[in-house]
Order: sequence, then structure tokens, then C-alpha cells
Amino acid sequence: MTTHFHSIAGLARVSVLGGCALLFGTPAQAVTIIPDKSGFSGYVNVGAGGIEFESNLLAGLASGIVDVGDAYTDDIDSSPDSDSAVIPMLNFELSYTFAETRTQLYLGNLLEDFLTFDLSALAGVRQDIGGAGILGAALVNTSLSADVWEDPYQLNEKRKDTESSSLGYRISWDRIFNTGLTLQYTSKSVEIDTERSGEALGFSKQQRDLLDRNGDLHNLQVSYEFHLASSRHILTPRLHYRDADLDGGAMANDGYGYSLNYIYTHNQRWRWVFNGLYQNFDYGRINPVYGSRDSAERYGISTTAFYTAPFGWKPWTLNVTAAYFEEEHKLDFYDSSVAAVTVALLRRF
Repeated sequence: MTTHFHSIAGLARVSVLGGCALLFGTPAQAVTIIPDKSGFSGYVNVGAGGIEFESNLLAGLASGIVDVGDAYTDDIDSSPDSDSAVIPMLNFELSYTFAETRTQLYLGNLLEDFLTFDLSALAGVRQDIGGAGILGAALVNTSLSADVWEDPYQLNEKRKDTESSSLGYRISWDRIFNTGLTLQYTSKSVEIDTERSGEALGFSKQQRDLLDRNGDLHNLQVSYEFHLASSRHILTPRLHYRDADLDGGAMANDGYGYSLNYIYTHNQRWRWVFNGLYQNFDYGRINPVYGSRDSAERYGISTTAFYTAPFGWKPWTLNVTAAYFEEEHKLDFYDSSVAAVTVALLRRF
């Protein structure tokens, strides 16, 4: 489904920096803190990774630069075959702080998103409101475009790909009343350039409408950050609620989930980040292709090691990530997974 397209693309990118927020602000800090001095700050991270995909719906990433899907299929009843690719990695964030007003403008791939298996390109503002916390508002755009099949159910003929993109907004409230509590709400509108699902099967317009992957995504997250042993250990559990209000009733779904982020700081040179995720979703209407309603469970795990000043390169931090993401559906055709191993160099400023 459309929500899956963006999740799997996001994980392919998030694996690069799954937790590097701890490199900014204090040595072990999972949430961005507005600096005390005015000026520019941010990071850049450059590297490469190997990924292995399983998806019957995804055709490629980054406008066809990375092909991960099979244009031909003769079976719409089975789980997908695997495909692999090597992808370059480039992530950044650029911020400017107005110290007097405690206001920060930012652009790029926000560090806190790396901790939640999500990566979006944002442009926004944060405002420190003293003891009440930090308020934020931002525009959210697709950071890595996903190419999907116009009609994924087309059999024994070459399928045409089309681009899937999203645009929306995010509002957040961090460190509510000087606690570890954070609330975040994100809303996106998803648009597929050419939506033809079910056309090759000879479906009526009413049946095709049930398969429409365009629509709105709503995500609400509640998290709390716990510091243990002088902040060498940081635990951040999260509760998730997602409502995929898609135009196609058989594609629309909602559900809850849980995730846990763990940051361990060994010393000034070594840090580790671990992430775990579980979510489940129920779908709204009977799928006309299969004659039953779908349901899904999503699992994810990643680990990232950071080593400062490798080979004596003091401005840089080496980061190596291994990540695995899987979505299991009642209807096997929609199963998907991605595994990634990435190596990159990060520099902050």
C-alpha cells in the first residue's frame, strides 16, 4: 500500500543515521536542543549502503536511480521475490538559531526522525517557550521518492512505473514542562501520478476505486525519554497511532504500535543506538482482488555504532548501521521487507 512505499523508502535512508542525534547538544541527547548562541549549525553525512528488498508494489527509489522491483509478474497470490541494490547516502541538516528569542529555523533530514524509523525532508521552526518546553511546526516533504507500479496487478506484461510522493505538515511539543514527554503529530497527503490499480484485471470503476492508493496519512506519537546512570543509558519508549485515510476503501487502514530507542554512550569515542518497532493495522473494506479484508503486522530493528575520529580524522565520525524491516500481510501479495547495511562518515558544524 502507499503507506508502505514511504516506510520502506524511509528505512533505506534511516539506516544511515539510526540515532546520530546523540552526537549533538550534550554527548548523549536524543532530542534536539536549541543552542545558546546565534548562528548556523547542523551536520552532513556521506556514505553508501547495500540493501535487499522484497516488494510486489515498489518499482524503485529516487526517481528510478535505484531499481528494486520486477516489471513482470505472473502471480498476484504469492509473496514477493527479493532484489538487491547498492545506494549512495547523503543526509544533512542546516539550522540557524536566534539566541535572543530562542528561535531556530531548520531545513533537511531531522535527526530525531532517525530514531523512529522515519525520514522526511522538513523545513520549519522551533520555539523555546521556557519551562513549558519547545514548540515546533514544519512542512514535510518526501525525502526519497518512491516509484511504484501504475497497476501492480497486471499479469504477464511489462508494468509501467509512476512516482509516489507526499506533502504535509508536522507539529510537535518537546520536553513538556521540563520532562522527557514529547507529543508529535504529522499529516501528509499522498499522491500517485498515475493510479490504474485493477485496470488490467478488467475491474469496474467501483472496484478500481476500492484500490486507489491516494489519500491522507495521519500519525500521532507520544514518547518519554528516561536517562539512567548519569545519562550513559537513555531509553525512549513510544506509542504510535496511524490512520491511513486513503481514497480506496480496501487500501485504507489504521492501527497502533510501539517502539523503543536505546542509546548507550561508552566514552567520548564510542556510542551505540538500538531501535525496535512493532505495529499492527486493520484494513477498512474487502479487497476486490482477493475477496477478503487485509490486515498487517510491521516489525523493525536496527543498530548503529558510532566511532569518533577514525584514522585520526578528528572532525569526522564513522557510523555503521545494520537494519531490518518487515511487513507481513494476511494477503501475501502485499508482504514486504528491506534489509540494509550502511557505512558513512558524519561531520557536524
